[in-house]
Amino acid sequence: MNLFTRAGEAVRDLWQPAAGAARGILSNLRTWRRGLALVTTAAPGIVFLYIALVIVISIVPVLQVWLLRLVVDGLAVAVGGAANSVTPLLALAVLYALTYVIPAGLEPIQRTLNAWLEDRAVAEMDRRLMDAGIRLTDLVRIERPPFQDQLRLVQDAIFFLPRLIAYLQMGLGTALTLGGMLLLLARLHPLLPLLLAVLSLPHLFSEKRLQEIRYQSMIDRSRAAREMRYCARITTEPAAAKEIRVFGLGDFFLRRFRSRFATAYEEMRRVRLKYLRASAAFTALHALALAGGFWYVAVQARAGQLTLGDIALYFGVVIQTQGRLQGLVFWSGFQYEILLHLRGLFSFLDQAKPAIALPTPRQARQAPAELHQGIELQGIHFRYPEGTLPVLEDVSARLPCGAVTALVGANGAGKSTLVKLLTRMYDPDSGEINLDGVPLAQYDLKSLRRRTAVLYQDFTRFSLTLRENIELGAIAPEEGGLDMEEAARWSGADEVAAGLPQGFDTPLTRRFQGGVELSGGEWQKVALARAFVRDAALVILDEPTAALDAEAEYRLFERFRQLVAGKTAMIISHRFSTVRMADQILVLEEGRIIEAGSHDELVSLAGRYAELFEMQAGRYR
Repeated sequence: MNLFTRAGEAVRDLWQPAAGAARGILSNLRTWRRGLALVTTAAPGIVFLYIALVIVISIVPVLQVWLLRLVVDGLAVAVGGAANSVTPLLALAVLYALTYVIPAGLEPIQRTLNAWLEDRAVAEMDRRLMDAGIRLTDLVRIERPPFQDQLRLVQDAIFFLPRLIAYLQMGLGTALTLGGMLLLLARLHPLLPLLLAVLSLPHLFSEKRLQEIRYQSMIDRSRAAREMRYCARITTEPAAAKEIRVFGLGDFFLRRFRSRFATAYEEMRRVRLKYLRASAAFTALHALALAGGFWYVAVQARAGQLTLGDIALYFGVVIQTQGRLQGLVFWSGFQYEILLHLRGLFSFLDQAKPAIALPTPRQARQAPAELHQGIELQGIHFRYPEGTLPVLEDVSARLPCGAVTALVGANGAGKSTLVKLLTRMYDPDSGEINLDGVPLAQYDLKSLRRRTAVLYQDFTRFSLTLRENIELGAIAPEEGGLDMEEAARWSGADEVAAGLPQGFDTPLTRRFQGGVELSGGEWQKVALARAFVRDAALVILDEPTAALDAEAEYRLFERFRQLVAGKTAMIISHRFSTVRMADQILVLEEGRIIEAGSHDELVSLAGRYAELFEMQAGRYR
């Protein structure tokens, strides 16, 4: 029994590594298949033609050395006076010359096809990455530092992957040429090809290991690389240009760049030195193999076993075989590096899925066009994935339908986080948010967001025209509420358009010819119009007047009631001139709702709201 047990354990010990290696090979093949599909799916016809050219160009060197043998032997016969006619020799010479002309003629065609394939591959990769970004319907992954590190590696992959066809062409061409050379070399001695191939194996495994170390090094220094990129970019960005120059920050960012570079460079220097040492050792091994091949040819020639043409043939074959073997090893290293990048890319694409709970299409409810019960928050607790402290604790409140609710509190109290929960950028850790008595998670996400208009505190300034910046608020026909120009009148963006050279069709960026840069207050009017243009049941405005002057703020809220009539609205603001017009005010402090009521009720309560209001109002007395 013990004997059988030991035998079984021995078989298992042998089987597990073999099975693991087989799974690894299958996984690599699946990754290669996906990579090839990614870069070839856009133009399969061009790929077929490209591969055909590669095959033709790769076979030519084998024909070249064979024809050289025939030409040299023909010349030897002709010089000895034994040839009856020089016509066959001339034909062989012409064919030999064509082996140089044909590749030179086909190479421009091959380069052109390769450029077309790269262009299509870049477009296809950009499309896949944009599609992945769309699938990330929330911020759970996007706002985490590991996501940004992974994204940087994916951006590095974009550099390699369009060249996948070119790298494969190098490998396929080298392998075809090498196969022909090894067959010719086997005529000299059957063991010579095997010996040369075996001598290349240590170099092959070393290249694979070095590429793994290099890729891991890229992962480890990802943060330093992102900081370097930020430092290099911030000194030339228009948005930061004024402060960089006024505060003299150029040298600060330059020193920071050098510091991060020193950290990243030291690691890469270590990896590269290891690579150089290994390359030097294997180059010496290849040189010894080449010398051994020459020696064997010389020995056979001295023994009278080879003709003059054979000598020319085998010297050429030995040189080309050794060169192709070394090239194939380096190529395998490049390919393994691409494989690692492919894994990173496909891992990113495969993980691009919602982190929040979504209902199945059959179970999903459509969000109502108008709320009847409003929104209710019940015992909401929330902490960010990378955070250690809770941001919201036991938050319970009601946003009545058809009413305006204001949310006030100090910076960092959790106000903007609550907006993220209402728009399902995150889900609460515990508790529930109900819309018309139904949990938000039961609504179809697109339908829910289609009925929600939001002005975020850090709203986006799209590098598009003024018209497009507003119309993005209702990009689909069913989302539209107000006409674009009507929304602009409500927010005051029509006054902005009146002062622009091309009105609503003026690009709002100096990145493009004819564009302009708006002030902070003008941008806020544009962002407000983007929120107003949507036919929403829920309107959320986070600091809607932070950049507006007093007159613009007064005009906005003079007609705000009319704009949100029949809608449920929430306003977040530090300006109590804005807050006091709300039907209900919620006071958020350290993640908890501590007071709720109308302006007059809270002032009478003489609590935290009254204290904040008095601090602000006192400055105007």
